[in-house]
Amino acid sequence: MNFRTLLLASAAVMVAGAASAKDMTDFTNPFYLPAEGKVLSDTRLSYSRTHYNSGLDEEINEDMEASEEVTVGLGNGFALTGRIGNTFDEEGELNNDHNFDYAVGAKYNHDFGKIMTQVGASFSAHDPQSFYGQAYGDDDEKYNDRWEKSIDAYVMVGYDAGCMTPYTKFAVDGDVDTDNNEQEYTWSLGVHKTWEKASADVSVNYVFGEFDFDDDDVDGNNKIEEFNLNGEVNYFVKENVALGVYGSYYLGGDNRKDTDYDYEAGLSARVLF
Repeated sequence: MNFRTLLLASAAVMVAGAASAKDMTDFTNPFYLPAEGKVLSDTRLSYSRTHYNSGLDEEINEDMEASEEVTVGLGNGFALTGRIGNTFDEEGELNNDHNFDYAVGAKYNHDFGKIMTQVGASFSAHDPQSFYGQAYGDDDEKYNDRWEKSIDAYVMVGYDAGCMTPYTKFAVDGDVDTDNNEQEYTWSLGVHKTWEKASADVSVNYVFGEFDFDDDDVDGNNKIEEFNLNGEVNYFVKENVALGVYGSYYLGGDNRKDTDYDYEAGLSARVLF
């Protein structure tokens, strides 16, 4: 996976300028990182539904996911992150009691006047046998007993317009030590709005990339291309507690022509300690 462009941009953000990260009070803002010694907890429960229709066959996939992400402030614009999630599917294909996925990472904020920047990276992993049971895969599959791992990195740039923050984000997500070698890129354009007791965030994502399967196409390449609309609204119950609703809707894409609709809706609870 080629991270050269992203790494160069990240390095430029970290070494240029002399401004420090802003002391934001809206902890639902995508640029927010806790101050030194502070911890931000983000608990989420989501439901997703996808309807496939190839013209001959119809299929509906439904599942739920519960997750907990913790961000620990280290000071000087740095923070560490940790996440654990569990997926519950309606078809019964997963071990719904213990199909955990894990992620650990770091984030860094740096501001140039009203220009805000953030770079981050994380390492994610899950055990396919934990997801699908000990019989997962065929005997001849090389990854039959392997953990599946991926690395994600991103650069985000925004503008502090007072109670509003327009921003753009470019992220890279790539598999590590797997046969399908999936590489996925996401470019987002969004805006975050803050009121006295509430906040809202709306963004559009363009996801593209490719993954390889030797038995699918002549050249083994399969393209990823889709557009998604995302939204989230939060209400500040207390100075350090925010409850929210969020969702994502699949707008279209060349690689998923048989998808009639695909959406996700969820509830969130953020607590700043």
